[in-house]
Amino acid sequence: MDLFDALHNRRAIRAYSESGVAASQIRSVIDAAIDAPSGMNRQPWSFVVVMDRSRLHLWSTHAKAFLLKALDGQPELKPMESHLADPAFNIFYDAPALIVVCATQADAMAQQDCCLAAENLMLAAYGHGLATCWIGLSHAWLNSAAGKEALGLPPTLQVVAPIIIGHAREGAPPKPQRNPASITWIGH
Repeated sequence: MDLFDALHNRRAIRAYSESGVAASQIRSVIDAAIDAPSGMNRQPWSFVVVMDRSRLHLWSTHAKAFLLKALDGQPELKPMESHLADPAFNIFYDAPALIVVCATQADAMAQQDCCLAAENLMLAAYGHGLATCWIGLSHAWLNSAAGKEALGLPPTLQVVAPIIIGHAREGAPPKPQRNPASITWIGH
C-alpha cells in the first residue's frame, strides 16, 4: 500500500456487503493500531472486537434511544433527530464488525493516543481493501453504564473510537472538497 494513496483516498464508508471480515485481518489492523505513537510510550489503549451484526443492530437501537433522550442538552444532534427516530436507520450501517478503541487511562493524553491508534487502524484497513467508519453516534451510549456492560468493559475504561469495518458494498464516495490549510509560518 502506498501511504499517500491511503492518506488521500481513504473514505468513511456507510454501506457494507454481506461478506464478513477475517479475524486475521482484524488482528492485522489492531497490530497497526498499537504501532501508533503514544505520549511517553504509555500505550494506553485496549480494543473490543464485536463480530455480530444482530448485536450491533440491537446496540444501534439502544444508542439511538439514548441520544433521543439527550436531544435537549445537545442541540448539535437536532438535525439527526429524524434519523435517530427511524427504526430502519442502523448507526452501524449493517457492518459485519465493530472495533472499539478504549483508553485505559483517564486523561487527555490517553484520549489523543487512542485517536492516533484509531487512525493507524483505519489506514491499515484501507491497505487490506477494507472499509471503515468512525461511528460518533454510538460514543455516548457505549460510554454509558449499559454500553460498557454490553462491551464487557470496567467503568474505568473510556470508549474513544468506535470504528465499523467490513467490505464496501460499492465504491468509495468522491473526495469531499477540502478547505485550504490555514498555515502560520514563524521564523521562515
